[in-house]
Amino acid sequence: MEQFITYLNTQQIKYSIGDNSITILESLNLAEVRIKHLPDNLIINGNLNLRLTTIKKLPDNLTVNGDLCARATKIKAWPKNLNVKGSIDLLRTRIASLPDNLTVNGDLNLEQTPVKSLPANLKVKGNLALRGSHFCNIPERFDVAGSLNLSDTKIDRLPDNLNIQGDLNIARTKIKKLPENLSVSGDLHLSRTKVKILPDNLDIMGDLDLSDTRIKKLPGNLKVGGKLDLYGTRIQKIPKDLTVTGGIALGGSKIRKLPDNLTVNDYLDLGFTKIKKLPDNLIVNGYLGLRAIKVKKLLKHSNVQCTSLGLDGAKIKQLPANIEVKNSLYLSYTEIKQLPDNLELKGDLTLRYVPIKKLPDNLTVGGYLDLSCTRIETLPENLKVAGNLNLSSSKLKKLPKNLHIGGDLDLHNTKIKKIPDNLNVNGTLDLFRTKIKKLPKNLFVKNELFLSNTRVKTLPSDLKVEGDLWLSSSSIKKLPDNLKLNGDLYLQDTNIKQLPKNLFVKRQLSIRNTKISVLPEDLMFGSIELDIKKIKNIVYKKCHSIKAFIFTVYLQGEIKLVYNGSLIGNLEEFEQFTDKLFLKAEADEFKQMARDCAAQLKQKLSLE
Repeated sequence: MEQFITYLNTQQIKYSIGDNSITILESLNLAEVRIKHLPDNLIINGNLNLRLTTIKKLPDNLTVNGDLCARATKIKAWPKNLNVKGSIDLLRTRIASLPDNLTVNGDLNLEQTPVKSLPANLKVKGNLALRGSHFCNIPERFDVAGSLNLSDTKIDRLPDNLNIQGDLNIARTKIKKLPENLSVSGDLHLSRTKVKILPDNLDIMGDLDLSDTRIKKLPGNLKVGGKLDLYGTRIQKIPKDLTVTGGIALGGSKIRKLPDNLTVNDYLDLGFTKIKKLPDNLIVNGYLGLRAIKVKKLLKHSNVQCTSLGLDGAKIKQLPANIEVKNSLYLSYTEIKQLPDNLELKGDLTLRYVPIKKLPDNLTVGGYLDLSCTRIETLPENLKVAGNLNLSSSKLKKLPKNLHIGGDLDLHNTKIKKIPDNLNVNGTLDLFRTKIKKLPKNLFVKNELFLSNTRVKTLPSDLKVEGDLWLSSSSIKKLPDNLKLNGDLYLQDTNIKQLPKNLFVKRQLSIRNTKISVLPEDLMFGSIELDIKKIKNIVYKKCHSIKAFIFTVYLQGEIKLVYNGSLIGNLEEFEQFTDKLFLKAEADEFKQMARDCAAQLKQKLSLE
């Protein structure tokens, strides 16, 4: 108990001591803390988090007035008189059994545990998760107020009259038949089970997942309040009395025919099927997926209405004139060589590996435009792309003026040699493996800028990058003074010899395998990756017991401590950090190492 009290004091955790008990007046987070024991009669007035600790046994008479998380610990047994007011998370513990008459006031997570059966009169007021456990026997009577997840367990049957108020997931189990009078208020997941037949008049309020099952026929009067997933099934036709509120996935199934006048309120995926005819008056208020099927005859005589159309991998050379697409058009891996003029899409346009050489004038794409691996050499003037533009591995040689990009611009592995001045990229700019030697004036990149494996030697002083800057394996030799980055800076595997004045890197600075040997005094960073033996103006030590290292460096007018690459602060701040991270004995050892490093650095640099 004394060691535990010492830990509470160093962490400034509020507690009180009563008759043979300790009350923690707030939540107690011990995740990944190297603590092995907790005292009996412990009361937590909040949550208790023991994730990834070395604790093997919960104390007797433990009271947690919030949630208890013990996931990924070596706990084997349920303690005496455990009282938890909230949820209990025992994922990947070694607990094999639970006490009878157990009531859990929130969720109960027993995933990937040795639990084989549930105790008598179990009551769970939230969700019960048993995924991947040894569970094989469900009681006739038990009470779960939320969802029940039995996926990847050894269970082979469910009790009759089972009533689940949330989702029921029995995916990848040996269950062959659904029980009588099954009631599910949420989703029903049967993927990769041995179920072959569904009962008539089945009413599922959420999604119904039948993917990769042996079902050949859907029951009469089936109602699905969400999505219906029939991917990889043997179903050949859809009954006329089927009601589905969401999308229908039939990709990779044996479907041959759809009913006339079918309306799908979300997506309809028929990809990788052998369907030969689309029904009359088919309406899809979302995505119609016809990937990798023979669509030429399929669409020629069809009056289909859809919001988005997916023809990826289809053997088609031109767009059918009788189908109007307003949102997204997916044409990758097709044989299309030309698009209609004045094409305007509110969503995406994908043309990856399409033999198209030229885009139509006045093309407007409201989402993502994918031109990767195409033969396109130039882009039309005033091209407008509201989302990302991907030109990677294309034949593009030049960017147009007045290019409007709302997201990322991917030019990696192209023959681009020059970027226009004043380019604004509101996402990531990828120039990896291009022939770019110089960046333009007033370049603004909202997210990341990739210049790895380029011939860029210097950066302009007016460059603005709000995310990460990648220069690894580039020809960079010098960085501009006063460079400020809110993300990471990667300089590894370059020949750069020194860092610029007043460099600010908010997150990680990587200088591994460079010629840098000194860290400048005005440098600021969040964390650093370096060849520790190469840097001359630091002092470092390794702590083998906890597999960590520290080093001292003189920055911003004082000695700073770096722990496992992360800048912690001055000696006082480092000692406070150590007290929070380690138990007293380890903390004292680490603090002494820090003091030794600081003293040696002071002597090495002749500091007062």
